[in-house]
Amino acid sequence: MASLEDIKTDSRRYGPFAFIATTGGDGEPHLAPVAVNWIGDQIAAFVLSSSRKVRNVRQNPRATVHFSVGESTKWDSCIVWGDARIADTTAERVELWDKMGYDLKAFEPGGPESDNHVFLLIDPVRATILRTYGMAGRDAWRRS
Repeated sequence: MASLEDIKTDSRRYGPFAFIATTGGDGEPHLAPVAVNWIGDQIAAFVLSSSRKVRNVRQNPRATVHFSVGESTKWDSCIVWGDARIADTTAERVELWDKMGYDLKAFEPGGPESDNHVFLLIDPVRATILRTYGMAGRDAWRRS
């Protein structure tokens, strides 16, 4: 059984980009590429307030993050399932603003006071590391 630290360490091998899957009240899945970063034990993404991801999480606070499969990772991947929420207050945006690992002003020149962007935060519930698509084994973690 893997630890959450194992999951965090492995997921960082894939770089700062991942796919986040959400589902709204209509049951229709939505998958979108985003830049992510671990902030403590949460996965964070800086997204447009008007995005479908935000609308979906407000209706159904579950999300899945898939760190991409690729030749550079020997076809390994990491998938994290969790409870999602939107950090949309000015105080929350100020607190998280400098923690994404890139300059957010490139996307939001109005800074953390602007309501145009929010943070999508995911608290992991379970995760799987798949080695070579799972053919070379897998490691799993589950929150107790």
